[in-house]
Formats: sequence, structure tokens, C-alpha cells
Amino acid sequence: MTMFEIERKFLVKSLPDGMQGGTPILQGYLAHDEHLEVRIRQYGDNYFLTVKEGAGLMRRETEVEISPRQFHALWPSTEGRRLEKVRSLVDHGSCRVEVDRYLGDLEPLLVAEVEFPSVEESERFEKPDYLGQEITEVEAYKNISLAIHGIPEGPALEYQIGALPFLFRGGSLHLVIVTNTAQTRWIIPKGQPEPDMSRQDVAVMEAMEEAGTIGSCLPGFRVLCRRKGEKTLYIYPLKVTTVLKKWPEMDWRKRAVLPVHKALKMISDPDLSQCIQRLTSRLLT
Repeated sequence: MTMFEIERKFLVKSLPDGMQGGTPILQGYLAHDEHLEVRIRQYGDNYFLTVKEGAGLMRRETEVEISPRQFHALWPSTEGRRLEKVRSLVDHGSCRVEVDRYLGDLEPLLVAEVEFPSVEESERFEKPDYLGQEITEVEAYKNISLAIHGIPEGPALEYQIGALPFLFRGGSLHLVIVTNTAQTRWIIPKGQPEPDMSRQDVAVMEAMEEAGTIGSCLPGFRVLCRRKGEKTLYIYPLKVTTVLKKWPEMDWRKRAVLPVHKALKMISDPDLSQCIQRLTSRLLT
């Protein structure tokens, strides 16, 4: 079925009174670009394949029901582009508000979606008190962005971007790790977000500057690492094509190219080590 979707999205300040239960949703993205999304979704006991075209308030949506077998056959192709949430429906005047409680790495994010029969009705909508900032046009809160990048952070300095350079030697997965500038502990290349660069591009830049590795980030792969006493770290695996003999920070850092199990032993931060282990396990599947 093809239809035009007219929808506004809001952050939820608090759960509305009387809201009960909800339907679990599991969804993953097969393909996407600036104006197109192709996703599969399990909504309760039903399964769907959906194509969304356009951006902003009004989008074209084509949805077909698929079988559980078809869903599970396609699911592996959504690796790195998935999210899980519980949806509850709340009536507000003539509108129905869909309140989504995100799970996993996206917890405790709360977002509400409201669909309208016309643009005019969407403009007349008066939001209830439990709805906060409107995020209809905010790219970072689109489901595809949440599935790939996780919860949007506040000011840039509240999180960092890391790269996990990797390569295969003798059929074995190896990681490229570096020391901090004081050369007292082993870490991975990381740095601050850049306003005019994507997170993946920042990861590529940091890997070159700090570790002397050139390569590209795997599309759709990342892990969110929360460390005690440290900023949240988004880690992107970077497939290395070249290991430079000279690089910008070679005088300040040591570099090592090691099999995964040896690299993990070198990293003293248990939270970082655990996050790297999670990411490498996905690289080996």
C-alpha cells in the first residue's frame, strides 16, 4: 500500500498519565540515502517491508506485509542499522499520539510521533504538556540516524569519536592501537567532533593522524561506549588499506599492530576493552 505520510515528531518530557503497555517494535534498515529509506519491521506479531521517500513533514510511504520467514532472511542485512522500541498509543483530541520508548543503547530516549490527514491540520495541532521540543526536521533524531549513530549528544564536547583500525594478516584479524600522548596507556585513535564533518570522516582523520593508518569506515557499523568518568565514545571500525611509515603524531605516540586477543590485553580501560570486543566479534561473523 502506498500513501503520503504527514507526521510531526517531538521529544517526550514525561510519560503521559494513564499510558499502559505497548507493542514491541524491532526494525532494521536495508538501504538508505538522503531521501530514501528501505526498512523491515517486526511490529508485535506482524512483519513489514517499508520504503519511505522524501524528507521533512510529508513523505511518500509504501508498505507491504511480509512473512516471518522473509523477515528473518533479510534481517542479517540490517547489521549495524537496527533499533528496538516499545510503542504506546495515546489519544489527544482528534489525534493519536504514538509514544516510543527506545531500548538498548538508545534507552532512555522517549519520542512521540503524530500523524495528520493534511498539512493544515498538522499546523493547527496544539501539543499536550508532556511533549517537548519538536524534532521533525532534526536529522539526528530520524530513526535511521538513531539506528546507526545512537542517541544525539548535546554540545560537541560531550562526546568523542573513535576509530578502530583493523586488518587481516595471515587470515587473522589484527587491530592497530596507540598510546596516549604521555605514552602511559594503550588506547585507540579518537578525537572531538568536527562541525562540518560526518562522524565517520572524523574517525578516518583521527586514525591517520594518531595511528598512521589509511582506510575507510565500514558502512552501518559502530558501537557506543560509555566509560566511567570519561566522555561517551562512538567507535567506528576502519578497514585499513595502508599503514604509513611516517604520520603526524608519530613522535608523541607508540603504535602496535596486534592480533585481537593481544591488543585487548594491552588496553587497561575495561569499558573500552569490552566495547572493542563487542565490535570485533561482529567483524568476525
